[in-house]
Amino acid sequence: MEILVYIPCHTDFAQAISQVKRIRTDFEFYRQTIGEEKVTLEIILSVNAYSPSDSEIEIMKSICDRVILNGIGVLRDINIANGFLVALDRKPDIFWMVSANDDLVEGALTRILNEFTQDPLLDLLVAGGGERGPFIEKQIIDPPSSKLYYGLITGVIYNLHRISPYLHNGPFLAWTGWSQLAVIQSAMDGCDGLKVKSVPHNKIFVEGSRDLETIREFGYSIYGMLIFGSILKSSTKARKKFIKHYVYHNFYIWHMYFRNLDYDGQIISNNNYLGWNQQIAESLMWRSSKISYIFYQIVKKIPFRKIRRFQRTITLYFSRKSPTSQSKKL
Repeated sequence: MEILVYIPCHTDFAQAISQVKRIRTDFEFYRQTIGEEKVTLEIILSVNAYSPSDSEIEIMKSICDRVILNGIGVLRDINIANGFLVALDRKPDIFWMVSANDDLVEGALTRILNEFTQDPLLDLLVAGGGERGPFIEKQIIDPPSSKLYYGLITGVIYNLHRISPYLHNGPFLAWTGWSQLAVIQSAMDGCDGLKVKSVPHNKIFVEGSRDLETIREFGYSIYGMLIFGSILKSSTKARKKFIKHYVYHNFYIWHMYFRNLDYDGQIISNNNYLGWNQQIAESLMWRSSKISYIFYQIVKKIPFRKIRRFQRTITLYFSRKSPTSQSKKL
């Protein structure tokens, strides 16, 4: 069995190094426990939008099998999407993309490998949603059976025996902020469903905490989800239904994520990172339902997170549903 762990990081390489050390410790324990020499582990650290010092590079290379220095021109979602291309090239049996910001629990890798060893036909192990499955999942936007959070990159581990041919789909939708979901959904479509099992997320990792202002940087992926979901719908009716539900269901977050974008002539910059997602999403709202669009225009002016009665609800929303469990910083 060959395991590939891909860790995208930015200035948080110190946390990434801690992840590498924990994974290696777990792997050595697993290999000694099963007495199997044919199990291999490769850890690749990929740094985006940051130029580490020579000493930092030396530390990274001393404990990683490979370090990818992308330079300042590669931003966060491209780094995530590139992980799928690396996996496509390396062809491991098990692929795990790990956020530098999520704290792995002791024995996480052992738990993961035991699950795939016990059930070699398992396609995805998802950390979150409790102990459930295995079951067949065919779509991820409105999962009818599991309601799992497939968007948390640390929380999804892939058996690539069936999924490998679909890894290339990730980069095509990196601009929505959801390359990982593009891979999973295309595999579900191509394989007529994937075999999924979920375990409590605290058996694998503890999601890194983020304040609301930091999370606000990721508004492009909130608008991107509306775009992504509408792409996946098979009919105009289903698409309109999804968009309307998304607009109304998320009424209390539009004010926080809305940006008055001031383009300075660059396609992507720190100030307008994937800003077109907002414009595309608003156009889809208008085309789907004029009433929904007007509703959006009204509620985006209301600062719900500053209203006491909504504060707890909104904080809980962000802590449980934030899709940005990578070091998603420029």
